[in-house]
Amino acid sequence: MSTPDLSYGLEELAGLISFRVGGWHDFGYADPPAPDCKPIPPLGERSAQAITAGHDAVEAIDELTRQLYALRQQLTAELRANHEALMASSGELLATCRAGRALDSGGAS
Repeated sequence: MSTPDLSYGLEELAGLISFRVGGWHDFGYADPPAPDCKPIPPLGERSAQAITAGHDAVEAIDELTRQLYALRQQLTAELRANHEALMASSGELLATCRAGRALDSGGAS
């Protein structure tokens, strides 16, 4: 049975968050690299578009957080199931080896 790939879209969502945070900064720079580059406006002076972008960034962060928690839950469940399967198969292998040794020691006497 195949489980859904909950990691799908994480990079795109992170990119969207980065873009929206840039919008919240009104696409300014903390330290403008050139004189014609604008700085980030101070709080209280951001544009309406910047404020909307900030709210949108928070919503995208919430969605990413939900998706990451679901992925974490899925991954830990798969890791546990994998561990249990490995333990079962190693137990079977050990039982086979012990049975083979018992036959060998019983046949040698």
